[in-house]
Amino acid sequence: MQQQWSEIDTYIESHLLPQDPILSQTVQNTHDKGLAEHLAVAPNQGMLLQMLIQMNHCKRVLELGTFAAYSTMWLARALPADGYVLTIEGREAHALVGQENINNAKLTVPVELKIGRAADVLRELPADTAPFDFIFIDADKQSYPEYIDLCLEHSHSGTIIVLDNVIRAGDIIDPANHKPSIEGIRAAYNKLQNHPQILSCTALQTVGCKGHDGFAIAIVK
Repeated sequence: MQQQWSEIDTYIESHLLPQDPILSQTVQNTHDKGLAEHLAVAPNQGMLLQMLIQMNHCKRVLELGTFAAYSTMWLARALPADGYVLTIEGREAHALVGQENINNAKLTVPVELKIGRAADVLRELPADTAPFDFIFIDADKQSYPEYIDLCLEHSHSGTIIVLDNVIRAGDIIDPANHKPSIEGIRAAYNKLQNHPQILSCTALQTVGCKGHDGFAIAIVK
């Protein structure tokens, strides 16, 4: 099935996603630096994130897990001229490539990349930091429950929170799987369930060039 999923993604991209030299440059530089491209979102997933930002007229975006900034490109380029992105990456080697890709893209909105564990960076933000309109969580999975709490502190009514990699090829329903990443995702589901600060929430399975995985999407009450 993987080959068919990948071919369908290619078909979707060839029909609905225009050729983009900046994104192509980002992918090529990431490859040249020896980083695994599969750790980034797929192009059609990037477009979904961009459309969510556009549909909801978001201006301030928070991203946990920059990697090489491919998803950051999609987020930043969806914003109006007065937009802003804060992206946080825990691995310095990834952050260096991400910053290079951001610099090369010559984006029209400011993108600030902070290096460090996302939870620590969020706790160190100034008290007067304005809330974010859109939050994308794609960092270490075992910390997802903690990230949800911290992101809610930096949100407002109507903020959209998207969590990536919440299906893991079905590992979340395997009772024998107790990997920290899988336990973290399960705990994130439990935290989102009937959360008093969440207006509505769901998760969608995805298949494609990135395999079988999915997104959880929540709206802050």
